Parts: sequence; structure tokens; C-alpha cells
Amino acid sequence: MSDNDTYTQYDDFMGRWSRQVATQFLDWIEVERGLRWLDVGCGAGMLAQTVIKNCAPSSVTGADPLEKSIVAAKQHPDNKNIQLEIGDAQDLPFEDSKFDAVISGLMIKFVPDKVKAICEMKRVVRPGSVIALYDWDMDSNMNTTRHFWEAVADIIPEREEDRTTDRTPMTEIDSIAKTFEAAGVKAVQQSTISFTTRFRNLDDYWNPITRNSQNVGRFYQTMTEEQQGAIHEQLKQSLPFADDGSISFESRAVAVKGIA
Repeated sequence: MSDNDTYTQYDDFMGRWSRQVATQFLDWIEVERGLRWLDVGCGAGMLAQTVIKNCAPSSVTGADPLEKSIVAAKQHPDNKNIQLEIGDAQDLPFEDSKFDAVISGLMIKFVPDKVKAICEMKRVVRPGSVIALYDWDMDSNMNTTRHFWEAVADIIPEREEDRTTDRTPMTEIDSIAKTFEAAGVKAVQQSTISFTTRFRNLDDYWNPITRNSQNVGRFYQTMTEEQQGAIHEQLKQSLPFADDGSISFESRAVAVKGIA
């Protein structure tokens, strides 16, 4: 897979929804213009792109532990004004107080030592500056992939245990604010971000989630062709189609912010 394909695959699967959340997230942070920003776990760069579009920053840096993500992000013209570096959230490759705002989207669930990661975010930001992140509210049962997993439960319930062992880590929403507090972040606040997830048709829903390297894509590759076809047919019946064949439902993310 080329670097451009890697970027496009992620954008189709998650990037378009990340941008919706990112806009509300940055509005909620309410920081001044002209700041030096760091996006921790930047992936393909969707959150950092939104900072450039909405916040008039003096600079934006993105760090991600996956070299593949950084290489793909560097090849895309939307990221031309973002400095992209390989870096683990638990050991950020930046000097103390280098940034004026540190943010992260959809990253914290993958970090083994979450308190250490927040401490690192606190170290590299100027004292008194904002630290903030968001992640999907999986507890609400209002996420993009839930319809797929409900179909799996109905059609091949014997595979439920396999799904559990291969799934992407989930963030315990109530624990995020506590992680901030444990890291010494002050004035911690939490907010819920709601938005509408829209797909043009069944293919626009099906193709991105089954052709990516996240949990649905990994699970899909282990299914037989017969199982794949059965799930596809089930979704024709269970997804909330409009008269024009489009699909819409509400999704939700939880955001947390505080002061270093």
C-alpha cells in the first residue's frame, strides 16, 4: 500500500468524522490565536489540519509513534504547514515548555501508561497553558462501527469471543479526567461532543470500515466469504436508511481539558 493510499484509507474510515469532532473540540478549548501547538498521536494529521484552519497558529507540530503514519502524513499536501515527527506520547522528543497548547485526538486509549503521557504533555507545554484531548464515547453505544458488531452478534454469535480478543482498546470515559488530575493538571473540565455521522449509501458505510487496519478491518479479514456476505445482507436490513438510500445516525465523543 502506498503512503497516499494509507492516508486515504484512514481519511475515509475515520478522518471525515475526526474533522467534525475536532472543530467542536477546538471551539470548546477557547484559546487565543498565534500559539505554538503540539498534536500528540497526530496520525494522518486531521486534528492538526483543523488547528491550522480554525486557530491561526504560529506553528503546528504533530508527533506519532508510528513511522508509517508520519511518512504517509508528510506526503499529503494538506499537511504541508505541519512539522511532523516520530514520537511516543510517553516520551515526547521535545524540550520543556516548547509549546503553548498541547492536544490529542483518539490517541489516549492506545497508551499503556496514560498518566505518564499526560505528564509528558504537561512537561512540554508552557506553564499555565491548555492541555486537552478527546476520544469516542464508546460507552454510549453511539459509534460508527456498532451496527457492524450488532450484525456479527446476530449472524455469527460464535465469533463474539474472537471479536473481543482482537478489538481496539476502549477508553473508560470517566477515567480520562481522573488521569489528568493524577498527572497534576489543574482546572480539569469534561464535555460531550455530539455530531451526525452521514453515509451516502451502504457502500460508503461498508467499504471504509472493512478495508482498514483497525478492529473491524482486522476482524473482517478473518471471516469467511459466506460470513462477510451474510453480515452485508444483515446491514441492508438493520442500518437506518433514508428514502434516498443515505444513512445517518448520531455519534458522540468526550473531551477533557485542563491547565498545565
